[in-house]
Amino acid sequence: MANKDESFKNMETLAEGLRRPGEVGFELDPEFAKMSKRERKRYVKKVHKELDRELSAKRSEIRDARAAAKEAERTQAKSAAEVTKKLKERSAKSDKLTAEQRRVRDNAKNVVDAIGYNRMFENGICEVEEGYYSETLSFDDITYQNARDDDQKTILAAMCDIYNYFPADTTVQFSVVNTPLRHDQIRDRQFYDPSRQANDVLKEDAETMNEVLSDKLAEGVSNIKRSRYMTIGIHANNPIEARTRFSRINTDLTGNFEQIRCDVTPMTGLERLSVLQSLLRPDRKFTFDYERDLSIYSPDSSKDFIAPMSINFKPDGSNMYFKVDDKYCQVLVMRKYDSPLEDTVVANLVNMSMPIEVTWYLQPMEKSKAINFVKTRRAWIDAETIEEQKKAVQQGYDYSILPSELRYSREETEDLLTQLQGQQQHLFMFSGLIYTWAESPEKLTEQVLQILDVASSAGVQVETLEYRQRQGLNSILPLGLNHIEISRPFTTSEACIFVPFATQELEQEGGSWYYQNKLSNNLVFGNRANLASPVGFISGKTGSGKGFFAKNEIEGTLLSKPDDQVIIFDRAGEYKLLVEHAGGTYASFGVGLDAHLNPLGMDKRRESEDFGTQVAFKADAMIAQAAAAANETMTVFSEEERSIIQRCVENIFRRYNVEGGREPILEDFYEELKRQPEPMAQNIALRYERFVSGYSNFFNHETDIDLTARTVGLNFKDVPDSMLVFALISFCETVRNIMYSNFDQGRRTWLYIEEMESLFKYPSVLNYFRRFANECRKFGMYLTGITQSTESMIRNQDANAIVKNSDFIMLLKQSKEDRDYWADALGLSPLEVACIDEGAPRGWGLLVFGSARVPIKGEFPTDNHLYELFSTDPNEWAEKKAREALDAAKHGGTAENVAPQDEFRRRKRVRGRKKKRNEPKQGSQSSKSGSDV
Repeated sequence: MANKDESFKNMETLAEGLRRPGEVGFELDPEFAKMSKRERKRYVKKVHKELDRELSAKRSEIRDARAAAKEAERTQAKSAAEVTKKLKERSAKSDKLTAEQRRVRDNAKNVVDAIGYNRMFENGICEVEEGYYSETLSFDDITYQNARDDDQKTILAAMCDIYNYFPADTTVQFSVVNTPLRHDQIRDRQFYDPSRQANDVLKEDAETMNEVLSDKLAEGVSNIKRSRYMTIGIHANNPIEARTRFSRINTDLTGNFEQIRCDVTPMTGLERLSVLQSLLRPDRKFTFDYERDLSIYSPDSSKDFIAPMSINFKPDGSNMYFKVDDKYCQVLVMRKYDSPLEDTVVANLVNMSMPIEVTWYLQPMEKSKAINFVKTRRAWIDAETIEEQKKAVQQGYDYSILPSELRYSREETEDLLTQLQGQQQHLFMFSGLIYTWAESPEKLTEQVLQILDVASSAGVQVETLEYRQRQGLNSILPLGLNHIEISRPFTTSEACIFVPFATQELEQEGGSWYYQNKLSNNLVFGNRANLASPVGFISGKTGSGKGFFAKNEIEGTLLSKPDDQVIIFDRAGEYKLLVEHAGGTYASFGVGLDAHLNPLGMDKRRESEDFGTQVAFKADAMIAQAAAAANETMTVFSEEERSIIQRCVENIFRRYNVEGGREPILEDFYEELKRQPEPMAQNIALRYERFVSGYSNFFNHETDIDLTARTVGLNFKDVPDSMLVFALISFCETVRNIMYSNFDQGRRTWLYIEEMESLFKYPSVLNYFRRFANECRKFGMYLTGITQSTESMIRNQDANAIVKNSDFIMLLKQSKEDRDYWADALGLSPLEVACIDEGAPRGWGLLVFGSARVPIKGEFPTDNHLYELFSTDPNEWAEKKAREALDAAKHGGTAENVAPQDEFRRRKRVRGRKKKRNEPKQGSQSSKSGSDV
């Protein structure tokens, strides 16, 4: 009795606050401490009776709630009795057919019958089961993990809208698939085609670049194709009815995906079958064709052409995995989820370099049913709470201490009910599956262990799916039907934690190589022809790798687009080797040099077509040059001066158009200024005098350099700083004529301008450049500015607008001020800003390519001639000059006398020796087998 007395000693303290709103318990009698032992026993019995009454009341409340729900269902059923009857009849018929189909598939004796769909129509609609159809949408990856917090919230909000869009009679399946490329795809992959090159030098460049990229390919997961799919399943009477409903769904979903700049495309039947075969027969080439392989007389179905030769669901007596042809496969199930979940779970899983599919199903619940479901669950938890308290009182311990799981379930249920009733949250039944395959059981086990570790670190407990691998196989196929009934309720916000986006990859056909993705090591290929705006920028501090990056893009353009012309405005004289290596024209301008250029030259083929437009452009160019000259001498450039210059330009071109003869040159414009009556015209002429009759008269002649070469370099290293803007505008006018000519021939023009910021300093020059950039957009010229300072961009709103409207920007290491400018102009996240801070290695940075933002790792192997061609490192140049001098001594002359053919043969011998060293000896095993690649 003493122990029992001790147990009652602190009951008054333990009973405090038990009557808080929403909790179950009783209030202790204040006189309990003064009671005798007999009175206490009677009091305990009384408490038991009160708890029994409360438990009975709760049970009655549950019964009443269920009765009310049933009554509501009966009332609703009566209001639509006929409709309900027809639906039930159809549902019963469908359930019977579905049950029979699933029974046949579960007991199938051949692989065709085991695959979980009936028919795949050519338009992409799939009849999964009779009366149940699905469609698959393919969508692109976007940057999520590195995005700003605001952007991440926007993406999550858009995904919530997409999830909430679906009604209760649909099933939604998301799939992220890593499919290894076939061995023949890897072996035959050719980044740049040597056979398309114009000469042996470029052919050798293509071969070298292919070798470099093949080595880089092994560093990432570029031998794995990553795809994202959303499969929607609906009930319909026939394919036509299903098609109509899917069309409406596609229209609505496209708008939701556009909010986050994600392209979504409905898949055709061929595309869906290709995906199914890649999961069932990963190493087989997809060859099916509807017109060739199926006809009204053919007894075959599409399943006959994608099905594997055999499926063994109990290989080696194991029921944990299965064997498809020569591959060992396993389906895993997501069983438990931590709270809160990490939004990186899908990204971490698919970023592993292995064949894997992560798929999850969402089955929406009707709002009213979801609320009733949660209320019933809450009542059940209350009943469990009373039972636990009753046991505590009977056993004489503190009944206020509930099991943590029960207490947490109560809090979670209350929170869930609040979200469903007061917030824009829906309830889904969520099921998650993971699928992987390997060459052997040992390799499969290794991959499964990696998956378990990665999933566990993100808060998801993954388990094996024993005895149900057959159902698991049909569930992971993007058909929109889940055969695994292991699920748990998720709200919209909880389901959105499974973000299907990770790191945006960039791999476009026909593009240039822009190094590697810093996060995945995948190769980055971009085709600027796909961008809306052709204007681009390469920005970085001195020594950050701007020149190397630009040369790499130029080389990629030469190799991938044999018909395009590349023009470079070279301020430092560092592009000469590249231009001459490609067999182009390289001209140097400056005092005492022989190259001349006429900024007033015109495209003769367009004179009769739009002569007035071209004259207006020439007038803008001369006004910009005069304004820059005036600003450099701290002189105000007036509107009167603009009018005089425009009049003189129109006069000399009107005379040329009427009289013919040679094209006007700068001296003609100068003499026309002197003929004007205004004294101000004489002042303008005085500014131009040094460009006409002085030592800096290299723009006062007809053009005497070959501008038809495929690669043209215009070097203005020796042009005085006071003539910098004048020279750049003169170059731009010459290139504009080339652009018109190339456009008429169907060729694209690529222009690279060093010290681009010089064109942003003065308003008149900026007005000219803005109009010049608009012409580039219309006539197929890709303009790229190379700059190391954003000072002029920061000061000028018009310059800011040009930068912000550019779809191609490569940011390398930046100073603090420039970093802040780019972060504000482009809305960079902290992780993206970190890619361009002072600690960024040379060549590393951030590539903005349209809507894509890719962190770049710029590493180029040094053991090839292209590196020597691209590098601008002074130490490496000194070593190269020393090697050239040594080679020249062997030939008995200077370094300049070494023939390019000799250099070409030397590199070919070196490449041959290197290739021979890398070849495995006969009978030995290669270090890179086909499976390793």
